[in-house]
Amino acid sequence: MNRNKPTIYDVAKKAGVSANTVSRAINGKSGVGEKTRDRIADIVREIGYHPHIGARALRGTRAGCIGVIISARSEDVPISNPFVMWMFTELYRVFGRHGERICFDMNPYANASDTDYARSIWDKLFSACVIISPLATDDTTIHQIHRSGIPYLSLGRVDTLPECSCATVDYELGAYQSTKYLIDRGHTSIAMLKAFSGFQPSLDRRRGYSRALAEAGIEPDERLIQSVNFTTTNNANIVHRLLVDTEVTALVDCSATEDAASLREGAWRAGRVPGQDFEVVVWTYSNERAVLPEATAHLFLPVRESAAEGLELLAEWYNGKREGPIDIQYAPTLFESMPNVEISPPERLFGELR
Repeated sequence: MNRNKPTIYDVAKKAGVSANTVSRAINGKSGVGEKTRDRIADIVREIGYHPHIGARALRGTRAGCIGVIISARSEDVPISNPFVMWMFTELYRVFGRHGERICFDMNPYANASDTDYARSIWDKLFSACVIISPLATDDTTIHQIHRSGIPYLSLGRVDTLPECSCATVDYELGAYQSTKYLIDRGHTSIAMLKAFSGFQPSLDRRRGYSRALAEAGIEPDERLIQSVNFTTTNNANIVHRLLVDTEVTALVDCSATEDAASLREGAWRAGRVPGQDFEVVVWTYSNERAVLPEATAHLFLPVRESAAEGLELLAEWYNGKREGPIDIQYAPTLFESMPNVEISPPERLFGELR
């Protein structure tokens, strides 16, 4: 793909207007004078810019659809089928029932050499898009999307693009809250299970954990920070490895696996019992459900709730009722007690690798 193709910002600079004005003109929205609209149309043709919503939009009609992009391979981030179905339901509520088409692009797929997850944007198939998986710390595609002018929403953020249009949860705060809670209960040797190695959420977790330890004057021990994947066997092995060390008295499970079986299995193999000879804070994405009822505390992360609000704002941006980017970051909530109802696998945000 030619990355030097004209962008909406090239059109705006040549026309002497903002990118938002160009977007409104291309989308046939009100608030743009006829002379300005004509000048923008002439420049679009002159420099060969092809709007992502298609040339027909200059005449007031909209081409393309609302795209859903999965930016990470399923081997790295196995988003569960129930979450995908939940996202489809929300997209229908916000866009589909108003006549907009919805399309899922599953690239990058397994073993793909082409991992440009924005291919449907460059091919002008999407008029707006939602990126539903975490962003890699070295992601550059999100910068291209941001500069393209297309209305977009990412369900994750990335340090390298602070202005990223996103609706997410403050994972760093969650890790800080979880670790500080255990420190306040007298623990000084606290292990952490984290997921998403190479992705921003992993970095956020580490930062929050390290900040809480630093405030308490506790030197971080790298051996106690372990990355897991989304298989029960792997997770159980790592829990076992951590808890064999009897100096470890507490654990923060921010692995996103929501997997009680692996926690119990690993602890049992190490001769430990959660809630008895070690304390654990477990993260969950399901409100009023406990991953591990015997945990000391539970951290609820409102991923679905933040995404639902983000989609509402994306619709407003898409329809010219507001400007982008979107900036939503929900705070997690720590509960010392949860209803004694264990989360069932179908409700999980991420599925188990096969």
